[in-house]
Amino acid sequence: MPEAGLHNRSLATKEQDPCHLFQVKYRRKMRRDLEGVIGTSGSFLDRSRAKVRFALAVVTVALVLGGIAPAAAQPTDRDRLQRTAEYLLAAQLPSGLFVYDFDFVADRSVEPDNIVRQAGVAYILAEYYRYSPDPRVRRAIEATLRRLGDLSLPIGKSRLQSALEQTGLLSVPIGRYKLRAALERFGLLYRPSGEGKVISLDGKYAFALTGAGAVALLAEMQYYQATSDNRFGSLRSAWLEGLLNLRIPRRGFRISPGFIDDTPFFDGEGWLALAYYHGVFPRDERVRSALENLEAYLMTRYAADVTTGFYQWGTMAAALRLEQTSDLKFLGFIRAQAQTLLEAPRRDEWRGDSSCAHMEGLAVAARVLRAQPDLDRLLLEKVVARLDEEMAKNRTLQIPPNEGRMAFGKDVQLISPKLRDFAGAFLVSRFRPYTRVDETAHCLSAMTKLARS
Repeated sequence: MPEAGLHNRSLATKEQDPCHLFQVKYRRKMRRDLEGVIGTSGSFLDRSRAKVRFALAVVTVALVLGGIAPAAAQPTDRDRLQRTAEYLLAAQLPSGLFVYDFDFVADRSVEPDNIVRQAGVAYILAEYYRYSPDPRVRRAIEATLRRLGDLSLPIGKSRLQSALEQTGLLSVPIGRYKLRAALERFGLLYRPSGEGKVISLDGKYAFALTGAGAVALLAEMQYYQATSDNRFGSLRSAWLEGLLNLRIPRRGFRISPGFIDDTPFFDGEGWLALAYYHGVFPRDERVRSALENLEAYLMTRYAADVTTGFYQWGTMAAALRLEQTSDLKFLGFIRAQAQTLLEAPRRDEWRGDSSCAHMEGLAVAARVLRAQPDLDRLLLEKVVARLDEEMAKNRTLQIPPNEGRMAFGKDVQLISPKLRDFAGAFLVSRFRPYTRVDETAHCLSAMTKLARS
């Protein structure tokens, strides 16, 4: 069973996944270059065949099942929080990473590892630890941080690379494949040495995804704030340096050292990481300056875009920046993003997909709105109503303690002895007997935010 992975796709299409975007975009012309990288985590052909083999079984279940029936005696939210945390602790592997996914129809894991989602579990466990200190959670965070440190690769850039990037070369809209190839040929994409670090599951820079360093940095800083333990301070500095190395001047963040494109997922995660760092270490002038430049671009670029994976990260970052600066432009951004999300078409509601990641953003928006003297009551009421509706659905996706069976509707049950091993985890949707660690972690985060508010 694979060990790893973390990015939410509950309301984003596959085509919006940053990993999928750059794999598809370059795989024809770079197939030989990326063959080894992709082969280590499962080829596209293997994934496609797996989907074909299991499609009939999954569709059959979806046609028969009428939705997950609520249990007779519903647990409290505190019970659900505890069960989720207990599951994640039990799912941690000796390596420090986590059991990534499980398909109860296929009776095995079906997706390749994802280092961003793995690092995200540590970040969310650290958030939970600050709410509910548990020595076991602290040890789990430490184990994951150590593993992420072991998987880190050095990175830097030459003066020539820095100078070229400042000209705006990475933002040129045409000829980008040839540009990337030329930069790689002359060693101007990255330098495999330096004070920064990026995180890669396979030791390759192409898949050292920027989001992994961003959320690992978030995990370490929350751990440091909760414990005052500075044992990972050198990693914190190195991950920060790696994140700044992958910044596109006057734009967002590159997908990885091997690519020059950006992605909404990592733009949001990078913004939140820098905002959090500034809150913990406000005297760092370089981070302050980078934030001002970054958020001017991001708040314009994503002003009316809530469908790309940016939303919850952007709202959390804006809330931090509002707290740090009292600048009402951040309040305006949070309000506009919440309003846009509420008005956006709700795609395929019948599927009952988990929406915990977006609810993280709405929970933060609700907290911010409540704290304003000129309270926008109508918007707050709408936000709270959507939160209540979506979280009621999300709660039904949690796998309860049982004897190996789970009710999916009248006279319809899923019977699997493996259910016992995943009690407390969350399914990805009401019609798919499949769980993935990032979906479970996002639900833990959403419930933690709601409990704290």
